Amino acid sequence: MDKKTRERVERIREMEECLERCIEATAQLSAACKQWNETLEDSRILEEYYMDGDWLEDYEADERGELPDDLIRGVLSEDTVYDYISGRQELAMELLRNALAALES
Repeated sequence: MDKKTRERVERIREMEECLERCIEATAQLSAACKQWNETLEDSRILEEYYMDGDWLEDYEADERGELPDDLIRGVLSEDTVYDYISGRQELAMELLRNALAALES
């Protein structure tokens, strides 16, 4: 095999690897987007719970010891829901920037 053919074969192999990585990443992102879209209503409900006062009432009831000891109450953590909402917004912005960059390329 001559030098030009070897270079061509190497280039094709490299491009094949690029294609495989791109296809895999796109499939993973597509699945993640589908899963995220399926939880949009849950996110809306959670944000409403946290922002509109029910969360604070539940938190204060927990602080007063009015809730059962065996109740799972991670949602009453002072930062968990807020951090989720903020993180979701940051991720949405990142996805938007990436989508615009993909459309520009």
